Amino acid sequence: MTQEFVAEKLGVSRQAVSKWESGKSDPSTANLIALAKLYGISVEELIKNIQ
Repeated sequence: MTQEFVAEKLGVSRQAVSKWESGKSDPSTANLIALAKLYGISVEELIKNIQ
């Protein structure tokens, strides 16, 4: 998935997704839930992979 695709699905900017990926910022709780749904994993699994 491209950053642009993820951003469009979540209703955020591509730059926001880039900052999440680079660790410059963290997604909100609502965006964490949306990311987990998009990737087909649990929020816990997503957080575990981020830390």
